[in-house]
Amino acid sequence: MRRWDSDPGLRRLVTEHRAGVIGRREFLARLGTGAAAASLVGSARPASAQKKITVTMWDTEPNPATRAAVKAIVEDFHKLHKDIEIQAEGMGWSDMDRKLQAAMAAKSPPTASHTQTYVVTSFRAKGLIEPIDDLVKAIGEDRIFPSVLRWLKYPDGKYWGLTHAWGADNLGGRGDYLTGTGVDPRSWKTWNDWLRDLPKLNKAPQYYGVSLAGIPFFVNEDVYMWTGSNGGSLFDDKGNPALESPQVLGMLEFWKKVKPYLPPGWASHDYLETLSAWATGKTAQVYMWGRTAGYIDQYAPPDKRNPEIFQMWPKTIGPMGKAPLTQFDNEPWVFYADAPKEEKAAAKEFLKFFFKKENYRRYCDSVPVHLLSIFKEDFQDPAYMGHPERKRWKPWLDAQLKWVEIGRAHPLLVCNPQDMLVPWIGDVAAAPILADMVMAVVERGKDPKVAAKEASDKISRDIIGKTKS
Repeated sequence: MRRWDSDPGLRRLVTEHRAGVIGRREFLARLGTGAAAASLVGSARPASAQKKITVTMWDTEPNPATRAAVKAIVEDFHKLHKDIEIQAEGMGWSDMDRKLQAAMAAKSPPTASHTQTYVVTSFRAKGLIEPIDDLVKAIGEDRIFPSVLRWLKYPDGKYWGLTHAWGADNLGGRGDYLTGTGVDPRSWKTWNDWLRDLPKLNKAPQYYGVSLAGIPFFVNEDVYMWTGSNGGSLFDDKGNPALESPQVLGMLEFWKKVKPYLPPGWASHDYLETLSAWATGKTAQVYMWGRTAGYIDQYAPPDKRNPEIFQMWPKTIGPMGKAPLTQFDNEPWVFYADAPKEEKAAAKEFLKFFFKKENYRRYCDSVPVHLLSIFKEDFQDPAYMGHPERKRWKPWLDAQLKWVEIGRAHPLLVCNPQDMLVPWIGDVAAAPILADMVMAVVERGKDPKVAAKEASDKISRDIIGKTKS
């Protein structure tokens, strides 16, 4: 079943639009909860506003501080462009995913939206989006980090998206839990180094050695990061599943060895639970993003809200790996081929305005250690680096920047650069197949070879087979 099809409201909305009961503008307004969009762009407009070009833009930043920054940028844009109305709305990725799928089914997409790198690959292959080289060049191609651009430039030489901001996943550790353990995380190079010290950092039930999220989307993250750190990939050169490879089987065996140091019930924990556990002292380590600083300020004692307590520890490599791999949060703006031409032109004008220094700085400053600038120059700018939160969490900022500089931050499920060209990578990411494989091995004791073959067969039969048929 399509992900939007399980929602009766979305099904009804798509049916009404297909039948001509409602037009594209009303469809998008209702699909994107028009009340929220209207509140973002200010008070109701007079009837003459109907003559304006109305641009619908969805993003994945619902944080209240970010919404306030976007609202201010939109209002300033409206002052300069009386003929354009930007309807911008932020939502979580799960909501975005469902609404995009419904909009695609109705052939009435928003003008532009954020999405994931693997979705860019899928939408590009289906002709649903279009390249935006003109926008990238207008903003300044040479100003943007090469490691940001590389994931959106395809073999045709065109850019099919533009990252709004970036971040990198890191292993966070509690510095206050090192006392008396003899553990020095700086010495870790390999999985065996980490496994050797995990028992020393596990003081159950007071706190556990490490916390992982068991929800399928987040299990997928650990699957590909650990597989990539073990020198492998989830796909072979032809895009077929490579789950029976020694590197993937080694990842599953490694996961089994980590299991004793996970908290009870970890398989049902979501991502926010792991961050809260780290902030409240219930776990010694967690995979985290810059946004975690907000949870620390919310839950940790005041005297512990600093990078001396909440440290950055190194990720390690498997026995077949040469370098660790981390996740790259590289959600791009994409433009939909079926959106009206005039809307897309207006949306590009808005993004040119959005990426101007004074506007973009407001956006990045709304979550200073998570929404990192795509521009190299900002990391040399004392005003950008001097933001109080960036100064307080500078080790976190440095750790993320290092991943980008060494090129070992990759988007979800992309262990090797060629993986981003796999046509069905988005379908694999959306399915629970990889997570089911992990749970079968780690929670139910299934032989990794058996679980890997079952998962491989499911991908070949249920995803690749249907895609090719």
